[in-house]
Amino acid sequence: MRHFVFILPLALLACGQPQSTSRGGCDLSATHEITWSNPDAPDTVTARADGPSCRQAAITLTIRNAQGDPLWAFASSHYAMTAGDGALPADAPEVTEASMTEFLANWADVTMQSSGELPEWREGEPALRGETFSYHTTFEREAYEMLRGRDLPMACYAGGAETSQCLAIDPLSNAPTLLVAYGP
Repeated sequence: MRHFVFILPLALLACGQPQSTSRGGCDLSATHEITWSNPDAPDTVTARADGPSCRQAAITLTIRNAQGDPLWAFASSHYAMTAGDGALPADAPEVTEASMTEFLANWADVTMQSSGELPEWREGEPALRGETFSYHTTFEREAYEMLRGRDLPMACYAGGAETSQCLAIDPLSNAPTLLVAYGP
């Protein structure tokens, strides 16, 4: 009975403690609040890294409304976001926890813009053109111009090593939509 008295507190203590693994994994996250889907209730942007190492981690960016419902999710790898697309090469450098933490904090700090700031898609042009960047949208010209003209709040985040993607809440469906992607 005396052994039970000593073992029970140890067992209860072990249940409440985070379990560590010997694999040396990467489990990091950063959050940032934005006002996007509802001007009266902030949304939360979470950037997360999860993998056997930070070099091998899958990274995700999730935007949730004030109630915690997911509005948007994007997944990639640190390599694709910093060095370019493609498979992780065998000689890719290690990624430290400190550099991953800094990356996630910067990624979660999305840029808020307005759709009215986007370049005009001139009538007769076959595609959207910008002066500084190359732009891409899946919308037809009329729909793009309607959304641009509404001056909607956009959440813009890094979608690749040199690419940004901007989301707006579609006024017809009340759902997030990828309005435009741009880069060099």
